[in-house]
Amino acid sequence: MSPQSYDIVAYQEQDHEAVCKLLVESFKAKFQALVTLEDQDIQRLLMQVWVQHPDSTSGKQFVVKENEDVVGVLSLKWKAPSSSLPKTNLTSLTSLIKQFGCFNVFKFLTGMYALDYKPAIDECYIDHLAIRSSHRNQGIGRHFLAFAQRFTVESGFHTLTLYVAHQNRQAIRLYRNLAFEIEQSRYNGWRHFWFKEPVWHLMSWKEQNCIRGENSIEKNI
Repeated sequence: MSPQSYDIVAYQEQDHEAVCKLLVESFKAKFQALVTLEDQDIQRLLMQVWVQHPDSTSGKQFVVKENEDVVGVLSLKWKAPSSSLPKTNLTSLTSLIKQFGCFNVFKFLTGMYALDYKPAIDECYIDHLAIRSSHRNQGIGRHFLAFAQRFTVESGFHTLTLYVAHQNRQAIRLYRNLAFEIEQSRYNGWRHFWFKEPVWHLMSWKEQNCIRGENSIEKNI
């Protein structure tokens, strides 16, 4: 099935469980670096800690479905007055510790904080992009990125950005093919400690790269 046949639709609250399951599958190594839990328990923890609101004014999440089944997710965010990390009150924190253990909860929340990024006022940021393993290498990721580029322009943002680990060469090649450029490379102590990936690249796509990006997209889809 071609990527054009997949519809990108806005995330709804009923998609929460399926999206969390997809994120655990796609970023399994990162989650396993943080907690000593089985995949199902990691999913349960993520579902309770990370809550997306469809009506948020500081971000938007989109999904691709096949027969009502979520096979891809894209999360975009922009400048907000407060952190995009979930607010965990004392009662829910106590419940989480009882379910998953104090050390697991502490490492999970600290790891999520290490991955958090606060965009500038004119910047749209790709918080995450994940495709189900059975649907990879079918052009869906490129389809998502082209959508994110159009969203950036139509929403009046100047730049579309993302962070990628230096070791993820395949992703870097994909982003470069779609007119993203490395803005800066940084050593991140927290990410090095938790995920064993010391150097991360901030890559950006700007509206003036639109023609180049469109040509690359047509060639690569």
